[in-house]
Amino acid sequence: MSDSSVTVLPKEHEPTSDSPSDSPAVDEEKKKEEELVPAGEVFRYADNVDKALMAWGSFTAFAAGAGMPAFSYVFGEMINDLVDSSPSEVESKLATTSLIMTIVGVVVYILQGSFVACFLISAHRQIARIKANFFAAILRQDMAWHDEHKPGELTARMTGDTRVLQNGINDKFGNGIMQFGMFIFGFGFGFYYSWELTLVMTGTLPMIAGVGGMMAKAMTTMTEQSRAHFAKAGAVATEVMENVRTVQTFGQEEREVARFSESVIEAEAAGIKKEIVSNVSIGATYCIMFCTYTIAFWFSAYLIEWRRNNVGEVTATFFSVLLGSFGIGLVFPSITAFTEARGAASKIYSVIERQPEIDINAIDGKDINTLTNSIAFKNVRFSYPTRRDQVLFTDLNIEIPRGKKVAFSGASGCGKSSIIGLLQRFYDPVEGTVTVDGVDMRELRLSSWRSLIGIVSQEPSLFSGSMTENVRIGKPDATMEEVIHACRLANIHETIMNLPDQYETSVGNVGSQLSGGQKQRLAIARAIIKKPTLLILDEATSALDRKSEVEVQAALDGLLADASNQMTVVVIAHRLATIRNVDCIYYIDYDAVNGSHITESGTFDELMALKGHFASMAIKQGAHRATDSAASPSPQHASAASPSAKAAGEGSRKKKEEDAVPIEKLLEYEVNKTEVPAARIMELNRENLWAVCLGMVGSLISGGIYPVYAFVFGRMLNILGTYATDIPKLHSETKVFAPLFIALGFAALIGWVLQSFYGYAGEKLTTKLRSALFRNILRQDQSFFDTPGRDAGSLSGLLSGDSEAIHQLWGPSIGFKVQLVCNIVVGLIIAFVHVWKLAFVVVATMPIIILAGAVQQMLLVGFGHQAEGATKEESVVIESLTNVRTVVSFNLGAERSRLYAATVADELPRNIKKSLAIGIIYGFTQFSFYGIFSLAFWYGGKLISQGEADFEGVMITTMAVMMGAMGAGEAGGFASKVNDAQISSKRVFSVIDRKPSIDPYERGDEVIGDGCAVSFDAVKFIYPARPKQVVLKNLSAEFRDKTFNGLMGQTGCGKSTSIQMLARFYNPTDGEIRVNGKPMLDIDLQTWRQNLSIVLQEPNLFSGTIRENIRYSMESATDEQVEHAARLAAIHDDIVKMPNGYDTDVGYKGRALSGGQKQRVAIARGLLRKPKLLLLDEATSALDNATESKVQEGIEAALKDHPMTIVSIAHRLTTIRHANKILLLDEGEILEEGNHDELMALGGEYKTRWELFAAASQ
Repeated sequence: MSDSSVTVLPKEHEPTSDSPSDSPAVDEEKKKEEELVPAGEVFRYADNVDKALMAWGSFTAFAAGAGMPAFSYVFGEMINDLVDSSPSEVESKLATTSLIMTIVGVVVYILQGSFVACFLISAHRQIARIKANFFAAILRQDMAWHDEHKPGELTARMTGDTRVLQNGINDKFGNGIMQFGMFIFGFGFGFYYSWELTLVMTGTLPMIAGVGGMMAKAMTTMTEQSRAHFAKAGAVATEVMENVRTVQTFGQEEREVARFSESVIEAEAAGIKKEIVSNVSIGATYCIMFCTYTIAFWFSAYLIEWRRNNVGEVTATFFSVLLGSFGIGLVFPSITAFTEARGAASKIYSVIERQPEIDINAIDGKDINTLTNSIAFKNVRFSYPTRRDQVLFTDLNIEIPRGKKVAFSGASGCGKSSIIGLLQRFYDPVEGTVTVDGVDMRELRLSSWRSLIGIVSQEPSLFSGSMTENVRIGKPDATMEEVIHACRLANIHETIMNLPDQYETSVGNVGSQLSGGQKQRLAIARAIIKKPTLLILDEATSALDRKSEVEVQAALDGLLADASNQMTVVVIAHRLATIRNVDCIYYIDYDAVNGSHITESGTFDELMALKGHFASMAIKQGAHRATDSAASPSPQHASAASPSAKAAGEGSRKKKEEDAVPIEKLLEYEVNKTEVPAARIMELNRENLWAVCLGMVGSLISGGIYPVYAFVFGRMLNILGTYATDIPKLHSETKVFAPLFIALGFAALIGWVLQSFYGYAGEKLTTKLRSALFRNILRQDQSFFDTPGRDAGSLSGLLSGDSEAIHQLWGPSIGFKVQLVCNIVVGLIIAFVHVWKLAFVVVATMPIIILAGAVQQMLLVGFGHQAEGATKEESVVIESLTNVRTVVSFNLGAERSRLYAATVADELPRNIKKSLAIGIIYGFTQFSFYGIFSLAFWYGGKLISQGEADFEGVMITTMAVMMGAMGAGEAGGFASKVNDAQISSKRVFSVIDRKPSIDPYERGDEVIGDGCAVSFDAVKFIYPARPKQVVLKNLSAEFRDKTFNGLMGQTGCGKSTSIQMLARFYNPTDGEIRVNGKPMLDIDLQTWRQNLSIVLQEPNLFSGTIRENIRYSMESATDEQVEHAARLAAIHDDIVKMPNGYDTDVGYKGRALSGGQKQRVAIARGLLRKPKLLLLDEATSALDNATESKVQEGIEAALKDHPMTIVSIAHRLTTIRHANKILLLDEGEILEEGNHDELMALGGEYKTRWELFAAASQ
């Protein structure tokens, strides 16, 4: 049990069923998921230790089922002692009986504590193993499968389905075995004592079984419906939180909350139905059970009359059969949970079993250590599996010789990145082959082939961790010297060394703490550290400034020039300068009808000589640059520059560091300081107070039933014992009191039905909490999302598990407390009225029960941080699945699987300790039932022998108080849920109560004024997550109304930070930004954002159609306006060529589109709303030159139609060549400022960079 290791089973342990990725396979997969796995298969991941735990747990659980029937035997014997013995004999006989009852209690303590601990521990161990294998299987799947399954959906399944599976195999499963044992032993004892009474009572058994069966079926259906609806909501939430900047910029917070709430409300409806069915079923079971009492006592009177049985045997039979019947009824919740677990296991195991067509784990292929000849595409026909009707290539034939540099050029969407996907074998051709040294790539061992590839993608994906850890992804065993060397080659070393923690600096969630250029250079270092045989550069330098690009390109050229490594390079680049020196350029011409074709190929000079499409692109760009270069003034004319051009003082380049802020402790601090009183939750759900009141009425009824039952039951036993020889009196009294059980039965039914309104109120509360939480998450500023533990995966956990757990504090918690108080109060009143001395003795023992419950809760508080481990799990999952292409490209599946397994394993020892504690305390609470009864009857015997009490008084008093004691005992079982709910409430409300420093709901000055003139006045900025690094230092700048302004500088100099402050993602640390002379902080945030648009360097699209994504910035836009914006962004022609036009689904994160197409859709979205301020953060970096020119023309046309202020970040200097003002930033300060001509005349850094840029383009 101390083994906390979690391993992923090797391939030979996995079934080898073939599940191809085409549509029939998808249908087959879905059909398989809907089936239930065989019962034994649920435990397929149990090892020998688990099997031993379950075997011992099953034995002890079944044996524990004999506890209550054994108690019935002892109870029957005790009643005979009380009825047949003289007062002087009663005391000694009851003392013996009490001792036997205590021994039974000790045995039950051991048995019940054992099975609870065993099943809990076994379940934790198995689930840890299942989670690890499930996650590994997800990462093993091919890209076609991932295109069909969104990360948010998979994350929801990782948490939701595994939770359901665990719930079916933990102590609830053992409890089902115990209840079945109670059924067997109960009826066995019953037939032994009185087969006639047993047969009569068995008549109601089919009714109890029928109710339980219907409940199990209904609960399974509704649980699945609820889980499916929230999985949909979870996918929405994850996608929105990943794209939160886009959501906030366009003011779509409420729209996304509404979209999220729609699915949550559907889950709520299923949850309410589930609560109603559950409570009605329980109430009906109680009703049938109490009606059985009436029949049993009525028939018992006749058995006593006929001398077939005495009162002790009747009582023992009655209790045994009743407990047996109750046992079979209580089996059904366990059956329901296990059935749900089988359904969840089916979904999980179908993924684990699925062998993708493109299998990274396949071991039967040929190993490949290097490329000796060439890579060839032969008659390749290709279309994406999710879009089979849209053929991308029909007859692609190309050859990439070893050691050569090959580039692909063409318009965005022509299929360049698809070739990259085929090279990595993300997909297979529909027809034709891709060969490596003459061998079909499908015959190669995939992991071996990918180990030879290094790739830098257009949108680089990093992982949480340090700079060093991210670079080592390319080569896990790399030395620190190799890491530094790779970073030097990628021109990122100096940047890293200027950071406070240097190579140990955290990159943040998916690299959020780095600029786009820094991320891209780190990704380059990650790729080249492995010295790959095939290096793929998919717009690898698009996010770099020209100086950095030239330096990185020179480093790459030096690496390539090394004859010893013979590296083959495949490049996609829209900047023609980066592919000028490649050995062969393939120009791809896109044809939506017949597919893309290579129309031109050759060296740069050969293609220029052809004077075709490629040459026209190059000439257009080159002519543009030649004019610029010719017009540039020489250095000696610098003194004649306009006075408006200025050079910033050198100042000190040494970064100022402020005191470190423990950002890693911020989350814990915010949670700990949050207090959530019950009144707060009640106020939140005030409109459903009527439902709570009805539930409280039900609790009062249910709470009073057992003490009243104790009175009626004690009275009936006295009747059967006292009037055994007075038959007329026996029957007359029975006719009076036996029917009272029927009344109690219907009261129980009414009480439980009314308590279902708790479920109604609780589900309403859960929905309201989820919506409020999601709304406040979207309300937060970016510093919130920069805090460790606030990533999309962690926040999704708050929305799912934590919000649902708070349900326990509202409905069930209130009902339980009301029922408990009523139970104890009524029981005590009845007890003290009958035998007050005995009542005092029994009441004195109740603190033992309460103490047991308190100890259990205290123990659970110690495990309260368990959910933090779950949060870590979710973070690893969401990060890996969001960046699944990077995981696949670098063969990281095994490493990420090990990381996840280790994260799960870290929680296992804590869960095992928790299980042991629960088992010990649970066993003790069960023992206390027997112990208190033993004490009560021992002392009751004394009182009877002394003439201070009679049989009926002792029975009623003891039973009445014990009903309260049993209720208090249940508190121990409820403590874990209450504790979890309290911890969850602190986590949830710490976010709900958090007021951001940049608050969209806080009203401000709604009058911006005409136009949009922006000025920075001595602005200083430090990211809260990096308190030691000053990003902007005393920045002062002015952007006049309706002007085009450019920002340039090396990556990390503060360009994107300036843009983000203009969008008010962050506020200045010091200084002020003004808009039309007004402090930006005084302007109403919603009003401000309604007047701006932003296009980020990594464009964020949402699942849905192209039309919906463009319209995202302005929901009221007509189709004509959408199309006009698309034309301005030069994307309209591409869209209409697609089979579904503007109704084409872009897929998760826009994966169905090329990088250039995504960027142009984002530009169209930004232009649609006709803003006063347009912010462009490398908005055209993914575009080819021809398309970029069209976009620039579109923006110019938009300016004529609707003048606006533009602030643009661009590393292509031609993009900002005609800007009214250009700011050259360096380490957070303005180095130079002016328009192009002024800066060229200044003869400073800008001129140097321009000449470098112009020279590279010649």
